[in-house]
Amino acid sequence: MLRPGSPWRTGINRVLALGPSRIALGLAIVLVLVSLALPFWSLSRAIGTDQDISSFSWTTFTTDTYRGGAWDGTVILPYTSTLSPYREVASVLATAYVLDLVLLVVLAVVLVLFSIEYGRAMPTLSLLILSLIVLGVALFALFFPIVAIPGAATTDRGTFTITGFWGSASTPSPPTGWSWGPGLGWWILLLAVVSGSVGAILPYVKSIRAMIPAPPPGWRPPS
Repeated sequence: MLRPGSPWRTGINRVLALGPSRIALGLAIVLVLVSLALPFWSLSRAIGTDQDISSFSWTTFTTDTYRGGAWDGTVILPYTSTLSPYREVASVLATAYVLDLVLLVVLAVVLVLFSIEYGRAMPTLSLLILSLIVLGVALFALFFPIVAIPGAATTDRGTFTITGFWGSASTPSPPTGWSWGPGLGWWILLLAVVSGSVGAILPYVKSIRAMIPAPPPGWRPPS
C-alpha cells in the first residue's frame, strides 16, 4: 500500500495530472520505440520434423533452426549480407521503419503542443485537423507493411505466392509447409496506433462537447 507523500504516490499523481490525452500520447511514443526494437514479421518453413523460423527486424533477420523438434542453432544476418535472400523484404521493412519514425515524431510534436498553452487553446477545427494528421500517419505506418510485405516476400522466395500478411502454404519436392505472420513489433505498433489515435482525438471530442450548451437549471428530459 502506498503511503501519503511516498515517491511512488507522488509520481503517479504527476502522471495522472497530465490528463488522459497526454498519457495516451506518451504511452504511444513508448510503444513505438519498443516496436522498433522487435521483429516485425516472421516466416516459417517446416520439412517433416525440421523447421526454420526467420524473424525480420529493421536491419537484420534472425533464423532459428530446429531439427527433430529440438533447437539446433540461430543465425543472424544483416540484409546487406551476400547470403541474405530477402532483398525485397529488406527494402519494404526499411520504408516501414522510416514510417514508424515519422509517426514517432508526429506523436512527440502533438504531445508538446498539448503541453503548452497554445495547444490547450486551439480551436476545434485545428484540433480536428491535428487528429486527422495523427490518424492518417498512424494508419499508413500500420497498414503499409500489410500491403507491401507479401509481394516482396513472394519475389524473394520465387517458388510460391505469399498471399497475405499472415497465412500458410505448402510446396512439393520435398513436401514443405510454410507459414507466416506479423511479429511482436507489429502488434506493439498496433497498440501504439490505438493509443496515439485516442490521445490525439480526445481534445477534439472535448472541444466539441464544450460547444454544446448546458441545459437550463432544473431541466429534465421528457418522460
